Amino acid sequence: MEDRIRIQAFCQFPLANVLRFFHSNALMMKYSPLFALVYFLCSTVVLLAEDSVSRTKSFTNPIAVGQDPCVVLDGDRYLWTQSDNFEISMHVSDSLFELGKKHLIWRPPTGMPYSLEIWAPELIKIRDRWYIYFAASDGKNINHRTYVLAAKTSDPLGEYELHGPLYTGDEFDTKTNNFWAIDMTVLDHQDNLYALFSGWTTIDSDVQNLYIVPLKSPTETNGNRVMISKSDDYLWERVEEKLGTRGLNEGPQLLRRGGRTFVTYSCSASWLPSYKLGLLELIGNDPMQAVSWKKHPMPVFQSTDSTYGIGHGSFTTSLDGSRWWHTYHAKDSREPGWARSIFVQPMNWDEAGMPNFGTPVKRGDVLQFP
Repeated sequence: MEDRIRIQAFCQFPLANVLRFFHSNALMMKYSPLFALVYFLCSTVVLLAEDSVSRTKSFTNPIAVGQDPCVVLDGDRYLWTQSDNFEISMHVSDSLFELGKKHLIWRPPTGMPYSLEIWAPELIKIRDRWYIYFAASDGKNINHRTYVLAAKTSDPLGEYELHGPLYTGDEFDTKTNNFWAIDMTVLDHQDNLYALFSGWTTIDSDVQNLYIVPLKSPTETNGNRVMISKSDDYLWERVEEKLGTRGLNEGPQLLRRGGRTFVTYSCSASWLPSYKLGLLELIGNDPMQAVSWKKHPMPVFQSTDSTYGIGHGSFTTSLDGSRWWHTYHAKDSREPGWARSIFVQPMNWDEAGMPNFGTPVKRGDVLQFP
């Protein structure tokens, strides 16, 4: 009877007081097997609960090996799209600091113009249907073009149908000379759709600017491209950050809040520590007019001594929408190359409504998660 009374008293305690309660009744544990058994079981529960709380309240960067992160909040889950150069997969997770379960979405047949070098799949929900934009080639970079997978149903993990390549050149009427294009994303502005992407100035120039093109539908362009960011406006946009080297703009990513539309972009060289983010803002009513876009004169997110080669930002919020988060990749080494990992960190907004990305967190830093 006395054991039962003590156990009932314990059950009314908060978990934080459980072990303290038992320790104060150590003599009873010694002589009561029932009391000792309950102590063991509850100690296990407390330790597991504390471990679970610890794991859900904090995380360590980087969260995964990978590059060109794209993450979309879909209800109570996050959808991540990734490519290993040969196929496109989607990861589903209920948290932002782990990719979650991997699902194969699409693997191309061999021997096609889009069978190899599959880059930066971008998942976008457009009017209740899912689309994945990506660049692919036959193994030769000069042949990279943009394709899109259109979901056959409303299920992002279901079957997709391939479309493309999308026309991204300067002769839409004849659709000749379709130019190199990668990193496409979609802007929905005043009920009209536009595609933003990184493209070469000519068929074989290897100079990457940012362009916009109107869309007839999510799978078809409807006009010639217009350049909205020249990649050598500033030295910090150039491959080696100096005169005499080519400019490079890529990875446009939309960021919208408070009626304003921003586009971050990656610049300099993805294979070097100097990779960084620049920022455009749509300040006019017509996105197809180059003057409607304003480029900010300084980088908005750039390398530090400990985290470098940062780029291809993607933006989302916490599950409850109370906090903004920035995902991006960073290089694993200062040596030239594309070995990279995925980072996640909070971002905020200043009083003027501008995004504030802060500085890249250090590898191994522990961050709190709401």
